[in-house]
Amino acid sequence: MNVLHRGWVLWDALLALCVLGVGLWGVFRSATQALQEQRESSAWAQAVHLSDDLIARMAINREGLSAYQLALGETPASLDCSSTACTATQWAQADVARWKRRVQSELPQGDAQVLPASSDPMQRLVWLTWTASTASAWIPAPTQVQVPTCATGQRCHALWVLP
Repeated sequence: MNVLHRGWVLWDALLALCVLGVGLWGVFRSATQALQEQRESSAWAQAVHLSDDLIARMAINREGLSAYQLALGETPASLDCSSTACTATQWAQADVARWKRRVQSELPQGDAQVLPASSDPMQRLVWLTWTASTASAWIPAPTQVQVPTCATGQRCHALWVLP
């Protein structure tokens, strides 16, 4: 009878280690996913903050509103309006250049564009895009034909504004 019971403790310990391993894997997976979601929400919050910043700048400088334009991938020239006198258009160009640098530094592989609406010259589309590991394609509503589609692997934040 002793011969049949020999080794059961070893099997129990092995089974307990397997159960513990599966449990630890689940905890690790949950922690990794929570960290990824936290990074994603942080990027979304930063995108909203950046778009609000540019909208405030446009509202202050309505006279230079036509100069608030930017294409994806464009790097506007920097102007120093703090030490020299600038026109409203030059202030707008300085705002866009400074804002674009912030987008590139504060969002992961961030890029942005600012487009005027075809129907209203005062209206602008503020469009930010950045990389995300869990990104899904965003399809604009049919009424927003000017809104570009978001590329695969990217997150996009689009906001129509009338400053």
